[in-house]
Formats: sequence, structure tokens, C-alpha cells
Amino acid sequence: MPIRCYIPTTLTALRSRLTDLRAVAPDEAHRGLRGEEAEAAEFDALCIAAALAADAALEPFAAVAEVDAPDAGLGPRVVVAYDASDASPREALTEGFDLIALAEVDMDAVASFHLDEEADWDEAVSLARESGPTAAADRLGESDLLWYDATELDQLLSELG
Repeated sequence: MPIRCYIPTTLTALRSRLTDLRAVAPDEAHRGLRGEEAEAAEFDALCIAAALAADAALEPFAAVAEVDAPDAGLGPRVVVAYDASDASPREALTEGFDLIALAEVDMDAVASFHLDEEADWDEAVSLARESGPTAAADRLGESDLLWYDATELDQLLSELG
């Protein structure tokens, strides 16, 4: 039975082949939950992945002076909902959640994509320049991600340039 996990990445990385990644998933005990409890565990895994994706997307702002800050870093954060093999290597991340090691991502096993609204991302970039990546990540933590079906990826990438 596949494990639904959430891959933290960026729009720039999504445009290329996704390899050697770590994804967030409820641990084995939480995967046995049903109903609202299962939905809450899945949502929490997505939120953890979103925070990790924000850190990755904003990382370039920590390494350069304000004047040299890139216009968009690695691009908006993206969380990929993915059905990994139950044989995938796992390690504990935090109470109730595992990191799943993924050598590569089979795009046929992707369920959906979640990414920042353009205005939220632009605001985070401005905040990263002014106050640093931590403030920008906090701001992104307050915003919702847009949901896209896996079949919309090509159109999405085309629209976002």
C-alpha cells in the first residue's frame, strides 16, 4: 500500500527532474488513523513540508547581502503530494512524522501540487530583502497554498513561465 507523503520543493526544482529528495509523511502509527484524525495528520504533514519548502525557497536570501539578493530565489515553494512505495526508506522526523527517502519521483504517482499565490510569494521576497528569510518564512506560514491536480502541471509551468 503506498504512503501518501509531501515533498517540499520549489518551482525551479519542479521544472527539472525530482531526485534524491526527502518527503514528510505521518508515521506508521498515524497512517493507521481514519476519518478526521487521518485528515488532520495528512494536513499536518503537508504543513511541515510547506515550512521546509519555504526554508529552501528563501535560502538564497540568507547567503547574500540585501543589495545582491536574487529577484525570486528558487521560486515559490511547492509541496508535491506523492504516493511513495511503502518500501521507501524512512526515518523519524518529529513525533508522529517520518521523512521518506525518495531516489526519484515517478510523476504518475503524484496526486497534486500545492504552491504559493504569486502575490504571497512576491510579498515574502520583499520581506526577505528587508528583514531576512526568517521573517519571510513566517509570513509564508500564514498564507495558504493553492491546490492543483497532477494533470495541471504542464499548464501550470507554462503559465508561470
